[in-house]
Amino acid sequence: MELPPGTPLSCAEKEKLKEKLAYLKKEYSKTLARLQTEIGDLAACDSLNLGNLQLVSKLKNPSCSCSVDVSAMWWERAGAKEPCIVIACEDVVSLWRSLDMSQWEKAYTWHFTEVPVLQIIPVPDVFDLICVALGNLEIREIRVLLCSSSAESEKQVLLKSGNIKAVLGLAKRRLVSSIGTFGDQQVQIITFGENGGSKDEQFLMSPDETILAFAEVQGAQEALLGSTIMNNIVIWNSKTGQLLKKMHIDDCYQASVCHRAYSEMGLLFVVLSHSCVKESQSFGNPVFQLLVINPKTTLSLDVLLYSLPQGQAGRFLDGDVKDHVAAAVLTSGTIAIWDLLLGHCTALLPPVSEQNWSLVKWSGTDSHLLAGQKDGNIFIYRYY
Repeated sequence: MELPPGTPLSCAEKEKLKEKLAYLKKEYSKTLARLQTEIGDLAACDSLNLGNLQLVSKLKNPSCSCSVDVSAMWWERAGAKEPCIVIACEDVVSLWRSLDMSQWEKAYTWHFTEVPVLQIIPVPDVFDLICVALGNLEIREIRVLLCSSSAESEKQVLLKSGNIKAVLGLAKRRLVSSIGTFGDQQVQIITFGENGGSKDEQFLMSPDETILAFAEVQGAQEALLGSTIMNNIVIWNSKTGQLLKKMHIDDCYQASVCHRAYSEMGLLFVVLSHSCVKESQSFGNPVFQLLVINPKTTLSLDVLLYSLPQGQAGRFLDGDVKDHVAAAVLTSGTIAIWDLLLGHCTALLPPVSEQNWSLVKWSGTDSHLLAGQKDGNIFIYRYY
């Protein structure tokens, strides 16, 4: 029976009303929590569908040795530039040219009988040669691979030798490398000519710490970054060679490797990878990290941790960062892709034909992803 408006309530009726309101409030909170969980689960599922991978073509390398690296580049031939794929195995490097979207043919091959190949060193604005690093476990030589335009024959030029710890290809036909460790370390930028030989050399101030990796700074033309074994980020003026800053980062992630750096409003945004990090309940399994650094004060702050979705396992094995996307091969054999702006994993590529992935690179000519297996198979995916 409903009471007319304004009718006073008895004490018993007031208590019953309070109990009912408390019950409704409790049920509302439970429903809200359930909806938030369902929305979160849907967002996690949808996040893996935001970025799609479409298989474009597959290259089977006839070499008997294991694939160690892959890269995409422009190659100048008869006055015209065409997109090519470079596949590096332990004893051979081959250049493949495209016949159409799905067909490729091998154009050139360079053989190595004494020192095995470790990696390809992409150089941003070079269209007529390939740089490779050779060695056993550590880099001992950097060679330039090119072809004689007259005889169409392959040749090699030794560019650098020594105990090389890190190397990076720079714009304007340059390579930066660090040789030696601690006080004996030399950091050097080499400019090479069209014949593959060294044309100019410039030394940078040593940070007196072993450098793990170099990275150019997008938005700051003359800035060059290095990540060190002591968990420091160092920054040079690549034009003068001056060491500008040494900035310590969080010791929670040891041996962090810098892949990419961006300059915005006087701040540095640095993308790091973590191969030694352990899974935690709070942060899951972080593979990449976005860190912001104030170069003036050397203070740093975590912006984002890029972790694996629930149910996925594995640590960083190999990876590459291009623009706003990052890809990593995990110890589980799966490839995972993150959108650095969205902050979550957008695609997963499980092993194909029971073969784990061993390497991954973003194409330097388009938005394709190059994924390789140890048996020599290279798969080209379109990421969109």
